[in-house]
Amino acid sequence: MTARVLTPDEAPLAVAIAARYPFKPYRHHRIWSRARQLAIQQAELERTLGVAGAFAVTTQRGGAEAVIVSRPLAWDSDFFGVPMGRIDGVFSDDTMPGDALAEGVGLALTHLRAQGVRHVTAKLDAADVRAVTLLEEAGFRLFDALVTFYTHPHRDEPPVVREVGHVRWYEPGDEAQVLALTAEAYRGFRGRFHLDPHLPADRADAFYVEWARQCCAGRMADRMVVADDGQGHIYGWASSRLLEPLSSVAGTRLWVGSLGACRRDTPGAYAGLLRRLAIDHFERGDASESQTQNHNIATVRLYEAVGFRYIRTE
Repeated sequence: MTARVLTPDEAPLAVAIAARYPFKPYRHHRIWSRARQLAIQQAELERTLGVAGAFAVTTQRGGAEAVIVSRPLAWDSDFFGVPMGRIDGVFSDDTMPGDALAEGVGLALTHLRAQGVRHVTAKLDAADVRAVTLLEEAGFRLFDALVTFYTHPHRDEPPVVREVGHVRWYEPGDEAQVLALTAEAYRGFRGRFHLDPHLPADRADAFYVEWARQCCAGRMADRMVVADDGQGHIYGWASSRLLEPLSSVAGTRLWVGSLGACRRDTPGAYAGLLRRLAIDHFERGDASESQTQNHNIATVRLYEAVGFRYIRTE
């Protein structure tokens, strides 16, 4: 049994090993063939491994191989003031013995620690129970469970829903209201950053406002809509971003929800905002995805009302 950190020149080996992983994130999306799914995975892994400090660990036992892909998180580290990193994938199949896989995860954590990382997150497909259990045994704790919903670009268009106010595209003059609205909407929100005792509470509070600011600047969103009263008073906003490198290699582009918020007294505005983005994507022949916590029933019902279908849990 051997576990080692691959050199940058060995990135193709990491991609080849990961290709055998059975829980590919787009395996239930019927618009992409298995060949396209492999191309998506390869492009995403190549981009991840191109990040400064990113690396892959391979572990072998007999003829079985696995690869663990990890990287430091520069933006997150700067924002929270904590050296942060992430395991982007634990790629193996059923032929890999658990102890060999555990050795690979241990080496990845050791390498992150040597880089100065002190806080590591991982997001895994819920069907990959073995990898989830493995990370728990390595000291990880569950902090969030996310469900993803999806619209097919060639089936029924998103159904019409009631709009609250006038839904229009975002304009730069809307930024101040968007930021103030977001700060109020997420006051008291209990997301994974708030629940994590290792992160400063004041930075967790500021995170969603900063996310909104990045959306307004076009760095974390490519399209934004707002709902107002026709005279500039904004009730809510929503955003989406074009997912890359997937959209460049998949043949059909995919837009994913970024952030959004509504005033507490006009929560019904969100359905019209989601629908406006979804219908815009649909008319372009593109697919849409949106994600929320699995316990956020109100948002799940909004996704369903706009025609999104459940597709993945992580």
